[in-house]
Amino acid sequence: MKPQRIDARALPVALCLLASLGLWLLGTLAEDLSGQVASLYELQATLKRDAVVSVFAGK
Repeated sequence: MKPQRIDARALPVALCLLASLGLWLLGTLAEDLSGQVASLYELQATLKRDAVVSVFAGK
């Protein structure tokens, strides 16, 4: 199998496809990361609320 040369007219299309794939992957990673950060903030708020309830309950 002989490697094919990419025509100079097709190069912008190939670069566009690669860039869009990279941005899509970056977007999904950022979305997952922001979801995990939101979960950590929710956990922190729950722990603080439980601590305040425990203090006022005298435990």
